[in-house]
Amino acid sequence: MGAMTRRAKFWMLVVLASMLPAAAIAADLQIAPPRKPAAAVNANPFAPPDAACLEWTDDCRVCQKSPTGEASCSNVGAACVPKATRCTRR
Repeated sequence: MGAMTRRAKFWMLVVLASMLPAAAIAADLQIAPPRKPAAAVNANPFAPPDAACLEWTDDCRVCQKSPTGEASCSNVGAACVPKATRCTRR
């Protein structure tokens, strides 16, 4: 007998033939464009929404501006989803 029997060749052809339609369908799928981050979420979470703001939040962390102008912020929870930064004290 040869290295491959007739039965093994038959099943190999069946498997290969069953893969061809999947490859053809995958080639026709449209690729979605990459998502852009929402404009409302502040790129720098430590920056206040405006210069007059003394305390702000994105509903994940609370930040305060010190007298020297530096920001100090609380830690973020593991499951928190930040929202738009808003001023809570002026």
